[in-house]
Amino acid sequence: MSVFLAGVGDLVVTRPLRHLRNRPQESLLQLLDRASFTVGNLEAPLTGASFPERGSLRLRGAPELMSEVVAMGVDAVSLANNHAADPGWDAVRTMAEELELAGLVTLGLGEDAEDAFQPELRNVQGLDIALLAATCVGRRAQHAQNGRPGVAGVRVRTRYESDAERVEQEPGKPPRTLTSVDPDDRRRLIRAVARARDMAPFVVVAMHWGVTWFEEPVAYQRELGRDLVEAGASVIFGSHSLTLQGVEVHRGAPIFYGLGSFVFNYQTPPRHRVPEDTAVALLELSGDGRVSSARLVLGRLDEEGEPVRTNAERAEQLAESMSRSSAGWSTEMRLEDDTLKIDLR
Repeated sequence: MSVFLAGVGDLVVTRPLRHLRNRPQESLLQLLDRASFTVGNLEAPLTGASFPERGSLRLRGAPELMSEVVAMGVDAVSLANNHAADPGWDAVRTMAEELELAGLVTLGLGEDAEDAFQPELRNVQGLDIALLAATCVGRRAQHAQNGRPGVAGVRVRTRYESDAERVEQEPGKPPRTLTSVDPDDRRRLIRAVARARDMAPFVVVAMHWGVTWFEEPVAYQRELGRDLVEAGASVIFGSHSLTLQGVEVHRGAPIFYGLGSFVFNYQTPPRHRVPEDTAVALLELSGDGRVSSARLVLGRLDEEGEPVRTNAERAEQLAESMSRSSAGWSTEMRLEDDTLKIDLR
């Protein structure tokens, strides 16, 4: 018997979803209805606690909206991102407890680093699945450490390398950006993935990483993604960039570097800067935990910031963009209607 697993990107739910009350035929929520289990990233905290704005942006929703997330068809949410912990630890802990009571699995949060990186085990239609989450973006003060609660944070170092000769010839040439994952944090995350693989034949890793509005993953994402697969990850669902990024298959495991925003119904000016492209990653799993098929259903955010299928012209444009982003990775994809079918070989 096959298990159908779905992965979606950022969930910014700040008011009730129109599609839950009048679900249009083109809504991507239809796909979640048919999935056995769905994983997403809960970007905007759902809490009544007061907390300061970050610049001009204050992502939040009322606690009552937890039922909206469940009704969407989402089963597990990552809280390891750069906004979920904004209300402070006490509010986040309470939110996580309430999310669990609402029926959601929460990932990437804990009383200390070991707890935050601890995999969660679920049985889905007879198949054991281990899940964990981590973030490479956000404030380090929110990262869980020994003796300090927080999110499962992974530090990434950035440095810039300028080519003086090239700049002399072409003034304004930007420097080359070099990124590398902190070795201790890399080892901690890899150990967590290996521990998850000991728990279950199928391991889902939700990664919050990359650079906002970038259509291609930066160097550390690819290096870390491959490391996680080699440690035991069966699939990686990426979020944060707000864009659809490339897809890579490494040792038979699909890495979805960026799945865009799945819901973004924040209706102040930041909403209009958010790219409209979105997608649902769909995997068919065999009874022994192997991925037998993988596809990416392409969509867009409608005027309410809710996910619907995209049109044929935009699907072709996205397929070309995804192919460019994945160039040189030996990963073959073909477009059928609005769906990219991914070759797992």
